[in-house]
Amino acid sequence: MPQYQSSEAKAKNNRSSAYTLLAVGSVGFIAVLLIFFNVIPVYRNAGVTKYLVCGVMGAMFVLFIVFGFVSMRDSKLLSVKAKSENSLRSEIARWCKDNLDGTVIDAAILEEGETLADLTEEERYYRRTEQMRAAIDDKFMNLDEAFVDNFVDGYYQEMYEDNGDNSR
Repeated sequence: MPQYQSSEAKAKNNRSSAYTLLAVGSVGFIAVLLIFFNVIPVYRNAGVTKYLVCGVMGAMFVLFIVFGFVSMRDSKLLSVKAKSENSLRSEIARWCKDNLDGTVIDAAILEEGETLADLTEEERYYRRTEQMRAAIDDKFMNLDEAFVDNFVDGYYQEMYEDNGDNSR
């Protein structure tokens, strides 16, 4: 299963890529222009090689600039998506605080005649997180599975491990 990456992190990565592409593209294109107009005398003979190299490199740097603008646009779109994702995350967290109790979850994961002490730490973790996922999926429809898994992992730590109950 692919690891979840928030829209906020994707926007940050796209913004970083955009700045890099724009900077490299701009500097490279300026260098190609300076070489083409003999401000930087790289080619002593004004032959076909100069035009070919300057044409190919110029086109490549123009593409860098175009991709930089595309990445910047995508970054802005992902920033808008990140705001709605953060509000959904806070809404789910609020619902979980109101409706998910550790003792209720622990009672629901146990089979007849079983106690928490009978389960290994891994069994408790997987049963608890599965119960939490099921409750969230029942309340909130059509959520991305990776988003729910990421949320449940974070909320599990908040619910069980931060309370002094280190029974992961």
